[in-house]
Amino acid sequence: MNIFDGRKKYADGYFIINEREFNQEELTQVAYAKVVPSQYGMSVCFYMKAGFRYYIPVSRDSQCAPGDVVDLTSAKILTLRKEGAEDIDRIDIQK
Repeated sequence: MNIFDGRKKYADGYFIINEREFNQEELTQVAYAKVVPSQYGMSVCFYMKAGFRYYIPVSRDSQCAPGDVVDLTSAKILTLRKEGAEDIDRIDIQK
């Protein structure tokens, strides 16, 4: 018997499991993207050509400020994982 068997695990935090560029299909759907303040920091607001919007938070290491227009050809999509939680996506912006 192990004292740790069956106990809840607590992770130190999220870690990157995937990093990728925006693909051509995604790029053609977006009219423009802008950094906006959000409930827990900053997010990228994607203004879609179809007339609606998506919001995805930026990564902690991003170099951006509210109002910045995001160059999606240089931004990255990060997928993060933490034990006991759903995977999350973040947008990484480097100038």
